[in-house]
Amino acid sequence: MAQRTRPKAASQFAPADLLQGLLVVSSFGFWAVMLGLMPVLLFRVWLVG
Repeated sequence: MAQRTRPKAASQFAPADLLQGLLVVSSFGFWAVMLGLMPVLLFRVWLVG
């Protein structure tokens, strides 16, 4: 009986961990893109100016 309660707890906590992981990855990707594009945009503005 004790072995049957462990998968239920794991299945309850797994979606929350998965969503948190997706949020971390998406936010990291967002900042990676922003930090990657900002120098390029500033360089282009500097070249035009």
